Amino acid sequence: MNPPSSALRFGLLAAIVVLVVAASTLLGPTQVSWPEIRDVSLSAFFQTETPSNVYWHLRVPRALLAAVAGAGLAVGGVIFQILFRNPLATPYTLGVASGASLAAAIGFLSGWTGYVAVGLPRLTLLAFLGAMAAMLIVYGMSRVRASRDMTRLLLAGVCVAYMCSAGILLITYLADRAVTNDIVTWMMGSLSTIRPRAGLEVAVVLVPVLLIAICWHRALDLLNFGDDLAAARGVDVPRVIWGSYALIGLLIAVIVANCGPIGFVGLMVPHLCRAMVGVRTLPLLIASALFGAGFLAASDAIARTVLMVELPVGVVTNFVGAIFFFYLLATRDVAHSAVRN
Repeated sequence: MNPPSSALRFGLLAAIVVLVVAASTLLGPTQVSWPEIRDVSLSAFFQTETPSNVYWHLRVPRALLAAVAGAGLAVGGVIFQILFRNPLATPYTLGVASGASLAAAIGFLSGWTGYVAVGLPRLTLLAFLGAMAAMLIVYGMSRVRASRDMTRLLLAGVCVAYMCSAGILLITYLADRAVTNDIVTWMMGSLSTIRPRAGLEVAVVLVPVLLIAICWHRALDLLNFGDDLAAARGVDVPRVIWGSYALIGLLIAVIVANCGPIGFVGLMVPHLCRAMVGVRTLPLLIASALFGAGFLAASDAIARTVLMVELPVGVVTNFVGAIFFFYLLATRDVAHSAVRN
């Protein structure tokens, strides 16, 4: 594929994503017309129930959060599938989401809600700290024998995920019904935040992570063929592996802290984008970031319009992802590839 056609394809994808994200802001239980969208006067902003206020203060920040969170999850999926050379790897493979979920469950049980001094929700801060703690534990467990074996890293992540799951089950058992309902709802994944800064917080981490991953695209291409070949071609394998792990872990921690664990985006989007742009890391990263942004924004729009009540977006992504996973099992040899790797 020559450069002009590649640029055209990416330009078309970017335009479609912008349209999808913009269209998602128009969907919801409250109908918003174009004159009301243009009404940005102070009087409209101070009246909380006006369509203008609903659009600019709720729907636009939510759509932007969906776009950056979807892009981040998709980029994480691309990187982890390359590092593990496993088509079933996801951004949650190493227990980051489990650590965040356990910390959030502790917050619900202890009633540690509200905001800290800087205006950040305490639950968001707890979830972020839990995700980072899980990441550090996985790193420490995988480095017990000073090894850079990715299998050891994967098994350490599985151990941490099971430990966190046990903690969540215990807290759910000890909590009353209202707290249990809050925990279950949070773990479904949702974008119904009222904080306009949530999307900005994710974007501040996403942009440098994506830029660094783009700078490392040649090294990641070589890692697809094995650590030994990459090292023979001059790649600093430990730096790329552990650097990628730290960057993606930080990015996923921020996303999960703000949105909860939203499943299947990091698994499904890289597979779809490989069919469009191939397996090379650079175009795959860009396409996945764009596609992930549009996919999660569209999923959130469906979640709040398909029924009379608003669904957590994780319900939609899990449903679509399960169908896609059945498709993979029916049409591709992903099971043998996962076992072999």
